[in-house]
Amino acid sequence: MAFEDFLHEIGQFLKKEQIILDRDNLFHYSYDATERHSLPQAAVLPENTEQVSRVLRCCSRHNVAITPQGGRTGLSGGAVPVTGGIVLAFSRMNRILEIDEANMFAVVEPGVISNDLQKALNERALFFPPDPSSTVDSTLGGNVAENAGYTRAVKYGVTRDYVRGIEAVLPSGDIITLGGKTLKNVAGYDLISLITGSEGTLAVITKITLRILTRPNVRRTIVTYLDDLVSAANLIVALFRSGVMPCAVELMDTIAINTVADHLNIPLNRDAAGMVLIEMDGHNEDSVNNEAREIYSLCRNSPGTFDVHLAVDDAEADRFWLSRREVLPSLKALGKDHLEADVAVPRYKLPFLVRFVRGLEHSGALQIATYGHAGDGNLHVTILYRRRNFAELDEAYRILEKIYLETIAMGGSLTGEHGVGLTVMDYLSMQLTGETLPLMKRVKDAFDPKGLLNPGKIFKEPDPTKKEKVPV
Repeated sequence: MAFEDFLHEIGQFLKKEQIILDRDNLFHYSYDATERHSLPQAAVLPENTEQVSRVLRCCSRHNVAITPQGGRTGLSGGAVPVTGGIVLAFSRMNRILEIDEANMFAVVEPGVISNDLQKALNERALFFPPDPSSTVDSTLGGNVAENAGYTRAVKYGVTRDYVRGIEAVLPSGDIITLGGKTLKNVAGYDLISLITGSEGTLAVITKITLRILTRPNVRRTIVTYLDDLVSAANLIVALFRSGVMPCAVELMDTIAINTVADHLNIPLNRDAAGMVLIEMDGHNEDSVNNEAREIYSLCRNSPGTFDVHLAVDDAEADRFWLSRREVLPSLKALGKDHLEADVAVPRYKLPFLVRFVRGLEHSGALQIATYGHAGDGNLHVTILYRRRNFAELDEAYRILEKIYLETIAMGGSLTGEHGVGLTVMDYLSMQLTGETLPLMKRVKDAFDPKGLLNPGKIFKEPDPTKKEKVPV
């Protein structure tokens, strides 16, 4: 009866259409981009911070688990309600509250779609650098919760570098306000950075203050094709040694190149073992052009290069960047299942990681696609196997573990941008040894003593509600 009592209580202050209970509509809230599914008992669509606070107070009273959800574009399973309970979905909290051009800040609700903010800023010759591949679907609340990365992070930094203020609701229902529009703030612990990237396990974000920049008006994009993937990684290391700072450096292997070319029907060089996309931007045309010429020469003279092309205009550049954005959707369109390692290593280790992945032994039925934000040392190694083939699944997991072990040996991280969620949880102790994980768990317990907020993520722990997962 506890859940029915909970529903009755929130029904006193929420409209009927804000509480979704029928199975067909609940399925929409049961998954994210990992394609893992778990049905919640209800989905709740708050319209303001006060409603979020009241819902969380009711959850605390009735011991109901809460899974916050944005655009469900995450690749770690962080938005999947694995223990049932409710999904707290922010599609109705989607307003851009303020664009403060004087102080260069934007204030938004968590349900704002990333691309909607970019469009609003673009009209004022401004921009928000964090722009993940899922920009047309991902929400800013989700991006902050996951500390999302993106192609331009090599120059501009990740989402955390732009979050200056957060309003959030604790699992108890208490509302906290952190930071604001100041560029400096060292009053107490940096709880903004702690909540950013906490994957919805510490607090529910209801308002975000973001630093924004003047939009660069000049960009140049270079695509380089190489006959060897390790040579492509070596080129990237050499690029940063040259002293030029590109805004984006992306890598695609031959599987990624050919899959995207087939899926989008676009002209890419199918003979290449590796493709490197490099972009420079700035406000001074002469300066950007000089950098482009320097990088073009470096690429042309790099071992393994057989073709270098400077995009003739922004439209051609956009087509190249579309090919990069669409790698994972194109791989998924092959109709296979996949495991993805979102690993990050020190940049100079990138050629060693690429060589290791290329040398992994596997059956002919499996494919391993390597691509990603190579300028950050962050690769997405995607292992493709046939659906419902358990032998291939076991082989894929064996390969995944080898990649993780090698990444740790190189001083790297098991996840560079996707987060821990469900997908990395079982391996996290490889990286976080000694007292590190127990310390993190104590932080979680301080924020969420009942363990109701996004349970079953990051830390391996039992369901606090002691309810069985609802089968799908």
